Amino acid sequence: MKHKITKYSLFILDIAIVVFAFLFAAKIRAGTKRIILTYYRSFIPFLIIWVGAGAWGEKFSVSTIHNAMGFIRRIFKCNLSAIAFIMGLMYFFGKFYYSRYIVFGTILTTFALELFIFLSIYYAFRFHRENANFASTRLFTRSAALEESQSPKFFVERTSAIPIISSEPYYLPWVLDVDANSIMLPLWDKYLSDKPELFDFLNDFLDLTRFHKDGTLILDSETYFNIQNEPSDSRQIFLNLHKINDFRRLNYYLIRVNDLLLNGGVFICNGETITERRKSFYHRYTPFIGSIIYFFDFIFRRVIPKLPVLQGWYFALTRGKNRALSETEILGRFYFCGFELIHKREIDGIMHFILKKAREPRRDPNPTYGPLIQLKRKGKDGKTIYVKKFRTMHPYSEYLQDYVFQTNSLQEGGKFADDFRVTSWGAVLRKLWIDELPQFLNFLKGELALVGVRALSGHYFSLYPPDMQELRLKVKPGLVPPFYADMPKSFEEIVESERKYILRKLEKPISTDWIYFWKSVWNILIKKARSN
Repeated sequence: MKHKITKYSLFILDIAIVVFAFLFAAKIRAGTKRIILTYYRSFIPFLIIWVGAGAWGEKFSVSTIHNAMGFIRRIFKCNLSAIAFIMGLMYFFGKFYYSRYIVFGTILTTFALELFIFLSIYYAFRFHRENANFASTRLFTRSAALEESQSPKFFVERTSAIPIISSEPYYLPWVLDVDANSIMLPLWDKYLSDKPELFDFLNDFLDLTRFHKDGTLILDSETYFNIQNEPSDSRQIFLNLHKINDFRRLNYYLIRVNDLLLNGGVFICNGETITERRKSFYHRYTPFIGSIIYFFDFIFRRVIPKLPVLQGWYFALTRGKNRALSETEILGRFYFCGFELIHKREIDGIMHFILKKAREPRRDPNPTYGPLIQLKRKGKDGKTIYVKKFRTMHPYSEYLQDYVFQTNSLQEGGKFADDFRVTSWGAVLRKLWIDELPQFLNFLKGELALVGVRALSGHYFSLYPPDMQELRLKVKPGLVPPFYADMPKSFEEIVESERKYILRKLEKPISTDWIYFWKSVWNILIKKARSN
């Protein structure tokens, strides 16, 4: 059924493309209205022949295509067949009158649009198929890990510095009789004699004498094939000197690394963060020109890969090479794939990581990556609703919840003192409340009221007293909660604030919402009220 829907969608899309191409050809020609009125009768058989040839040649069957060149050949076969048929009707049989300019303009425009749009859909379809079992990217993200990291919602101040857990060295959970067969001297002699800072970094936080050279794997490669056939639980330590920015399927690679390491084993790698990338541009091209180049690099390598259709084109063009990754996303992917950070250090403009295998990889099919998130919440009468928001944290941030608790102090009310997971643009969206705008979709669907108690996750809802749980289910959650009118500071005060609001609303719904709405607006705009 899913493939049939895709086929029918492409069929309808192709009709829209041909119609647009005809109107475009008419637009750039003088007398657009006259052209449309003159040729619309001839355009109808043209359209039928074009899409009919596409259906005959299976141009709309993306699921049956094995590679991009095969799809291109199929598009050419269908379109050239349609062109031959149309030319035959026009020039040999004189069946309908059609301007050559309009014909060729429509054909060329349709051809170009089909190649770009259909191939982008094919690449997106292939990308989704390749990543369906681990971290496919969708417009909306919805997962259990995201729920845990978002409930309750805290307003946080962001910090640019990502902390380390501790400065203590890591010792293997098991001790082997290594003697003279340790990795320490071979590591220096064969691999790191020209990288003394990296060797010192490893030696500071690892007891290299405990790692046996037969249990060590050292590579300088982004190719998955080089680790594909490594036996499971066979290595104590794996060092890859190649930047992870070039790994084609990063999660897939990291999951395989997790599998080949023993429990407690060590993975050492490096990657260029977006902060280091920006500094590199500024140093290479001067801050002024570098900022311009970095802006376009940001759009191409940070924005486009997160858009469901364009991401296919991105990975097709770049093969996943030189991708732009924030340090938060890198750490989030490590924790997603079952690793924990031992230590990190920037060396020669590249961040180096020492990680340990701590658990099996997560298998969530949809980590945060796209621009929007959906949060599972309880609505009126206990109905499950999915509240929509713009993503304001770096991708994979939800898997760093434990890391954040380990490295951040807590302020009054239990909120984080700093949260590096919030992006710079995300902080702006939060400050201006733009991240809440998608909730108007919930409002239009009738799931949220304009004024009402906050929509809560099941876990946070369970923390409420039983009588308040029952009371809460009698009203709709709202876009503007009573919190902003009363500004409570503790959880108990929040509960009492909502109790007072609900009891008043059940008695006088319209006047209560009117009073709370304007009081909230005053506190938000004038007193700069924020949620905690």
